[in-house]
Amino acid sequence: MTSSDLKAYVGIIERMKGLILLPEFEQTFASLTAGLPKSKQFLLKMELKRLAQPCNYFIDLRGHVDGEVKPFQYLDKTHYLDDTARQIFESGVQAYGLYTLGVYEDVMNADNNYRVRHRKETEARIRNTLENLRRGPTLPEESSSQSNELIEQTEQANPNKFVQFGNYISRSEERMNFGIEVEVRQGESRYPALTSDLSISGCKLKVPSDKVVRDGEIINLALKGLEKEFTLNLPEGLNYQVVGQEIQDKYAYWRLKRIDPELHPKFNHFLQSFINGNKRRYKVNLDNTTDAVITKGYEQYYLPRINSLPVYLNITEGQVTSRFGLTSDYNKGIWHYFLDEQQQSVLSQVLSARRLKALISLKVNERTDILYSFTHAAKGKLYFYAALASELETEPTLKSMFFGFGAGKPSWRIFHLNLLKTNISHSQSEFALPGSNSVQQTSPLLRGMLEDIHYIVALTEVGANEYRYCYTAHPYDSTQLAALNKFGLSKVLPRTSCEAIPIHYVNLRAESRYLYKTTVLLRNKSDSEPIAAFSRDFSAGGLQLETTQAVNLQKGDVILLDLPDLQKITTKHQLQRLPYEIMAVSKSRTIMNLKVAKTDHHEGKLFFQQLIQSNRNKLTVAEETPKYPGLSDALRNMYLKTLTNFAIFVHRKGLRHDISVLGQGAQPNPLHSLLLLAQEPGSGLNFELLTKAHALNYELANQLKQMKRQDPPKAYELYIRVSQVAGQQQLSSYFNFEFENAEDLKVFALDALEHHTLFAFRFFLTRTGKLDSDYIAKELGYISVYAIHKAKSLEEELWHVEGVADGVEISAELVNRYSPERSRQQQQQRQAVLAKLTD
Repeated sequence: MTSSDLKAYVGIIERMKGLILLPEFEQTFASLTAGLPKSKQFLLKMELKRLAQPCNYFIDLRGHVDGEVKPFQYLDKTHYLDDTARQIFESGVQAYGLYTLGVYEDVMNADNNYRVRHRKETEARIRNTLENLRRGPTLPEESSSQSNELIEQTEQANPNKFVQFGNYISRSEERMNFGIEVEVRQGESRYPALTSDLSISGCKLKVPSDKVVRDGEIINLALKGLEKEFTLNLPEGLNYQVVGQEIQDKYAYWRLKRIDPELHPKFNHFLQSFINGNKRRYKVNLDNTTDAVITKGYEQYYLPRINSLPVYLNITEGQVTSRFGLTSDYNKGIWHYFLDEQQQSVLSQVLSARRLKALISLKVNERTDILYSFTHAAKGKLYFYAALASELETEPTLKSMFFGFGAGKPSWRIFHLNLLKTNISHSQSEFALPGSNSVQQTSPLLRGMLEDIHYIVALTEVGANEYRYCYTAHPYDSTQLAALNKFGLSKVLPRTSCEAIPIHYVNLRAESRYLYKTTVLLRNKSDSEPIAAFSRDFSAGGLQLETTQAVNLQKGDVILLDLPDLQKITTKHQLQRLPYEIMAVSKSRTIMNLKVAKTDHHEGKLFFQQLIQSNRNKLTVAEETPKYPGLSDALRNMYLKTLTNFAIFVHRKGLRHDISVLGQGAQPNPLHSLLLLAQEPGSGLNFELLTKAHALNYELANQLKQMKRQDPPKAYELYIRVSQVAGQQQLSSYFNFEFENAEDLKVFALDALEHHTLFAFRFFLTRTGKLDSDYIAKELGYISVYAIHKAKSLEEELWHVEGVADGVEISAELVNRYSPERSRQQQQQRQAVLAKLTD
């Protein structure tokens, strides 16, 4: 940054930018600085030379500016800039002729940068303070309301928290942090209290913790504080209903909803005017909006990385069919596993009405089972065999045969199956900013597609090759294998259509793609005949091609491309025999996604970089259009509001990695319950049972250092043993990576199953990409209006998420793995442990 002693000459610096290397520099500089001392001329010339130095700094403005940040490619670097920064960058490069230190500083000091704003606000406060001191003391405004205590809810010292997915609290109006004296009239009781926030239709009340009230109870408030200053004409006070309460230290906070506010229109008008006139002074309450930002932000990290496959079940006239599967990059393996030789889904047969009825008969929190499956290929057809653990439990002979024979096949899979109740009302997002009507409504088209979906089955693959030997050890009579046909899926029954719907989230490509059609000649060898093709879109690092005929090429092949039409517009670059690597080939084998092959100097990449740089305003960005607009969002909303998985978020803070946030659905996972059970009375939420003296933090940190965003997940298992010691429950945790070998783990498990109660969980760690900030842009913008520091803090928390782990309970599978005869006993013991939380 230009030093303060040269600030007075910023006009000269701006005028001379980019001229330092031109012949006319000395003459122009001399004319502009003729009246300056030689020392100043020397300093200015040194400053101009400094600003013109080439720069290699990487610019990442994510979370640092008030604008939408997108990838921006310049030469071999991808920067992350908003529109303002991009314009400054491009103008600077044009002025200097290259990326220089001056360009970097101009970008970093743009007016919408939070750091610059903070500095300017600080300078303004200092100037105002000095001006007030110069003027001398002044009399304060005559307003007793100003002396009222403003109640700020401080953050808990313990940062650990659960984030409940799909749970947002909307307010129809703005609520102001404002403390006024009130008199609470509860039956015959009268006692003073204080509001902490206030709106037309509700408020939050601070009362001594010894005051007791029931949720739903009606109380009356006399607004004594306002009546001292204004004539309210409310002799009978206002009626409120208690909708919630919480205890903090010596006080209780009651959330109140006003009863029949339309009966007092004059007071409503007064209060609305009072809030509008004072909200800058007393601050708008942002609690529900900040909670929504946090919840939605963590959802956007979690959903694209789910390892469970949600399957949406249609129920019409007693018939059950699988309608949709919500796919991510990490659960596609499950989807493809259940496709037959004709690429048709068999999930409707696996998730049959008979199995659904059996699960519905259980309690809501017990509708889980283990699904075992394998396939057999014969005469060009693929035959599926699937059985639930509950079905095998009634037939021990078939169970041993199914395990022993099925586990010996490469197609052997084990899935955790969870039945979740849903309905169409879950399909829409229910959050709206205060004072707006922006709640997303499900369209009539989507309602017709979703109205018969009443259940979701979440399938999570929980088997692992290292534990397969536990199943292959089961003995069976090979002459009786025909008995397993009982669990085979019929080839006679007609297939029902089950569609894969990808989760819609931010495009994580490193660079934008642009629609452009041009002739391409393709060769798989330098001396082979060219194949005619044309481009569908391009970026600096890749192309999508469509050939006129099917090609016998596959992922990983390196091909050579000629671009004859584009060659006509450039003589600087030779666009023949350009090496590209195939990343994907369509089923029709006519469409291919390509990326530039690794080489020291790739003419195609350099050409397209220059083409994009010079024609950015003329090119059309390629955007993928979903088959059913809005369906992906509707399905994800339905899943979020019902899921029972847990999510672990790993934050990186400098060199340290922390686990302080766990995600949960509408129903807590047993892991959430065990963490609460292990919590000391009166203390904050403690994750020691999960992190185990930071052992998990270190393990996940080491793994994340080696992972890339697109890498497959790394699986871990957590075991929590519950023992009875002197009549008290004692909980201890263990990870599979703590055992030296599989035999040590088996010894531990057998002992725990015999003498204690054992819970087991399997979770899948993935490295995160960037946050889809568009999803929370409106909420952050609203918060920034009233508290830019709070918006900045929220962004900082979310941008530091480096890893996400999606997890399920596998206690039932663990028992079947090591000691199946104890299955029922362990299930009863686990239920008894969890019941302690409701006692």
